[in-house]
Amino acid sequence: MNDHRHRSGKASAGNPISAEAHALTLAVEVASAWHRGGGSDRPEVPLGIVATIAAAGLLVGRADDVATGMLSASPEDFVDIARTVWAATSSRRPDLAQSVYPLLGWLFADNDQALRQRIKDAADAALRAGQLELTATERRFDCDVLGPLLGALRSRTATKVNAQMYTPGDIACALTAVALDDVKPGQSFCDVAVGTGGLFRAAACVVRNRGLDPADMSWFGADVDELAIAAAAVNGLIWGLGPNVFLYAGDILARPHWADEACRARARFLEEVNRLNNGVKLLDFLKKL
Repeated sequence: MNDHRHRSGKASAGNPISAEAHALTLAVEVASAWHRGGGSDRPEVPLGIVATIAAAGLLVGRADDVATGMLSASPEDFVDIARTVWAATSSRRPDLAQSVYPLLGWLFADNDQALRQRIKDAADAALRAGQLELTATERRFDCDVLGPLLGALRSRTATKVNAQMYTPGDIACALTAVALDDVKPGQSFCDVAVGTGGLFRAAACVVRNRGLDPADMSWFGADVDELAIAAAAVNGLIWGLGPNVFLYAGDILARPHWADEACRARARFLEEVNRLNNGVKLLDFLKKL
C-alpha cells in the first residue's frame, strides 16, 4: 500500500465508509498533528495546508504524484510547493484569491524552523489520512473537508468535531432537494449563514442530479467568520461552483446590502488585478492589501 493512503479511516472492501466519515477522520488527524506541535493555535494555517493539498490535486490531476511529491518534500520545500500551487491557482481563478487569502498568510511569513516543521507534520497527516482520495476524485462532491477541520481545530483537544456548526450532508441534501422545485441555469442561491458552504454543496448536488452545471449558477454567501468564508471560497473551487461565487465576511444585520457590496468589492479587486504589470505576481499584490 502506498504510504499516502488513508489509514485509520480508510474504507476496506467489506467495510466502506462514507466520504463524510472520512472527512471527519481527516479533520481529527490533521488537528491532532497540528496541536501536538505546540505553539499558538493559528487555525488558519492547518486550514490553509488542507486547502493547498486540495488545490494541488485539482491542478495536477494525479493524486499519487501529488502525494509522493509532498510527502518527500522537506518543510522548506513544502512551503515552496504551496506558493507555486497558489500562484497557479490564483492565476487561473483570480476571482477566488481575495476571499481565500486569510488562509495563505503563512506562505509569506518569516516562519521559524519549528513552525515549518509543524506545517509539514500537518500536511503529512492530511496526506496519510487520505485527503487526496476526497479532494482529487469525484468524492470531492460528497463532503466538506474544511468545515469539520475548522470545528476540530477550535475544540483544541481535537477529540471530536463540533458537529453543531455544520448541517449533516444527507440532511442538507434532502432539505435542499425539497426546497428547489424548479432549478434553471443562471439561478442564484443565497445563504446568509454560509459557514464553510455546506448548503451550497447540497444545492450543487441537486443541480447536478437535474442535469445542470453548478458553474452556470450564482452563489451568494455571508458569515461573520472570516476563516469560514475563506474555507467556503476553497470549497467553491473543490465543488466546481464556478466563477460566480460572491462571499461576504461581516455582520449582515449591519450591512443589509451585503450582496451588492460583495459584488462591487470583487469587481474592484479584479480591476486592480487586470492592471497589474506582467512581472507582478497576484499573490505579491495580495500581500500589499
